[in-house]
Amino acid sequence: MAALVLTPPSTHLLEKKCQVFPSDRAALSSAFVNGGAWLRHPPLRLAGAPKVSSVEAQRPQPLHPVAAKGSEYDVVVVGGGIIGLTVARQLLLGSDLSVAVVDARVPCSGATGAGQGYIWMVYRTPGSGLWELALRSKQLWEDFARSVECQGMDPVQVLGWKKTGSLLIGRTLGELAVLQEKVKMLNKAGLGAVYLSASSLALEEPALDVGPDWGAVFYPDDCQLDAQRAVSFIQQGNRKFTREGRYAEFFNDPAICLLRSTRNGEVEAVQTSKNILYGRRAVIVAAGAWSGSLTQSLVGPEIALGVPVKPRK
Repeated sequence: MAALVLTPPSTHLLEKKCQVFPSDRAALSSAFVNGGAWLRHPPLRLAGAPKVSSVEAQRPQPLHPVAAKGSEYDVVVVGGGIIGLTVARQLLLGSDLSVAVVDARVPCSGATGAGQGYIWMVYRTPGSGLWELALRSKQLWEDFARSVECQGMDPVQVLGWKKTGSLLIGRTLGELAVLQEKVKMLNKAGLGAVYLSASSLALEEPALDVGPDWGAVFYPDDCQLDAQRAVSFIQQGNRKFTREGRYAEFFNDPAICLLRSTRNGEVEAVQTSKNILYGRRAVIVAAGAWSGSLTQSLVGPEIALGVPVKPRK
């Protein structure tokens, strides 16, 4: 999955003893992400505008006529999955920006809810294009779990957080050779991976019917969380900013297209089935497998944007 940011916000993040998650703008979309892109253009003028206001009459007309009402926020996030909600969380904690999150359904309806919550490195390849992103993502989740504990809560109960470890199993001589090389690569990258013989594998995982010629890579520091619990906790935190007029949710309200300004041609709004949501500072697309089709609406079928987002199943 990926997150696209249109007019990325300039934020000054808070430094706290208990670190917030994510901890910097560059990592806003690094949890559960395989790729991302920043699409820059000059930010819209704030001019002391209130956090949420009515839309002026000169706003551009929707590309598809709908009976929609308009609202303004500093940032509009399309996608209520783990990426969209954590992006909103960081903006709320690390700045004074107002944020709206819009989704076709409700949190955990898509890939976030269908996933198994694994936060692993054993399946990654050191030096690959996704290695640093995956490593940063794991570090951020570990920081998040520690911050929950620092606040006097149990990460197991709040996030379903567990350090489970991971096994990669081989059953042929060729597979075992690949796994042994994998152990060398992971250890060289600073991860404490271990190669297990058939007998050691049987001791580590007694429920597994281990063949005499099997082997495995074991990395003890891989983790898993409960997506439902984690999303619920993050969402509850975001909603605390509602009374300040800094946070709003528009669920069961599918994003139809992105709208360009008639003044400068830049993206400034999201048209949904019920609303037109204007982002004074940014529009962030974190809609999972639907991100590509949504951004494609900006240019039409004659131009292929090639957004690197697609479903895994």
